[in-house]
Amino acid sequence: TVIGVIKDFYESSYEVPTPLAFITDGYEYFRMNSSAVSFKYEEGTWTACKKSIEEWMDKEYKNVSFSLQNMEEVYEKTLKSENSLFILLSFVAFVCIVISVFGVFSLVTLTCEQRRKEIGIRKVNGAKSKDILLMFLNEYLVLLIIAAVMAFSISYFIMSSWIESFVLQTKISWWIYAVIFTFTLLILIISVWGRVWKAAKQNPAEIIKTE
Repeated sequence: TVIGVIKDFYESSYEVPTPLAFITDGYEYFRMNSSAVSFKYEEGTWTACKKSIEEWMDKEYKNVSFSLQNMEEVYEKTLKSENSLFILLSFVAFVCIVISVFGVFSLVTLTCEQRRKEIGIRKVNGAKSKDILLMFLNEYLVLLIIAAVMAFSISYFIMSSWIESFVLQTKISWWIYAVIFTFTLLILIISVWGRVWKAAKQNPAEIIKTE
C-alpha cells in the first residue's frame, strides 16, 4: 500500500536524485531484506532522538550492531569544500575592498595635487567649486562604469559556470550587482568630495603663484 509521495531526496548537491522508496513493513522485513531504516525527527531534537534510539536498541536488541547517521550532517560534509571556499573568498573580498578604497582615495589625492594649477585657473575664470567637483565626478564615473562592465561580465560568467555543477541552482539576481555598483559609487563620491572640494576651496591666486 502506497502511503504517500515525498519530494526528491537529495543525498548530494552534485547528483540528481534517483528513484527511492521507503518501506515500512515492520522490523522483520527490515531484518530480512534491508540494511537501513530512515526516520524523520523534529528540528533541534537530533541529540535527544539519537540517545533515545540507542537506549531502546541496547534494551531490546543487545546483539544487533547498528549505527546512526544524520543525513543533514552527511549532506553538510559534501559541502565542506564549498564552505571553506566561501570563507576564503569572503576574506579575499574584504581585503580587496579595503585595498580598493585606499586605491581610489590615493588616486584622487594624487590627481588633485597634479591638477592644482588647473583647478586654480578654472576658479580664476569663474568656475565654482561645485562645477569643479562635478567635473572630477564625471571623469571618475566613466572609469567606474567601464570597470563595472568588465568586472560584472567576468564574474557572471565564472559564477554561472560554477553554479551549473550543482543539481539545485540559484539565479544570480541583478540587484547584487546594483548593490555593489552603488557601494563603489558611494566610496568614489566620498573620496572625490573630500579631496577635490578641499582643493577647490583654496585661494586660486596662491595656487597659481606657488605653481
